[in-house]
Amino acid sequence: MTKPAVAWFQSLTESVFALGAAARELRMANDAARVAAWSVDPHRLLPVNGELNAPEVPFFRPHDAAVCELVDVYRQLENRTKRLYENTALAYAHGAGAAALDVLRGERPHRAELRREEGRYVLPATGLPDPTGLLGGWYGGLRLVELRRVLLQRQDEADAARAEPRCGADEFAVGLADAAYAFGEQAESALHFALMTTSRNDEETW
Repeated sequence: MTKPAVAWFQSLTESVFALGAAARELRMANDAARVAAWSVDPHRLLPVNGELNAPEVPFFRPHDAAVCELVDVYRQLENRTKRLYENTALAYAHGAGAAALDVLRGERPHRAELRREEGRYVLPATGLPDPTGLLGGWYGGLRLVELRRVLLQRQDEADAARAEPRCGADEFAVGLADAAYAFGEQAESALHFALMTTSRNDEETW
């Protein structure tokens, strides 16, 4: 039995939705990693003073050792989920924005298109797509403009932090990811508006 054909607009909306779903999973994972790291913060935990006599390390405190090990584990996990969330949220923003822009220009893409290398999305060098000028009187257009402005500002802040050797750029990762996700979500709504507009135009030409 042959596989039934899928309409271009269905595969396109599924593609963009899947990007958003991936970003949501990573946002939840990063939240969980942050809570796990907080749960073993040495400044928050009460000390457990019991000691062991270990030949290599006299007066060894097993609870302190366990907490130190967990701090390292959870810190590494949080840093990894933070970077994955940032990369995937930016991919969602670019993918949803480009899909909406393509449809508004009269194109019929079957899927969002993004490159991946070594498990990470490679963001287009052309910059963040801007479909706002083609949205007419869509009620969500003004919010999309504002979310785009915030995302570009967060991107500039993160780039400046990464260029500064003594500045921890990781502190900007979640703010940038959240801004990218918010733009992607609104751009996905713009895509649905574009598809409805396209559908009406197609019906009028029959």
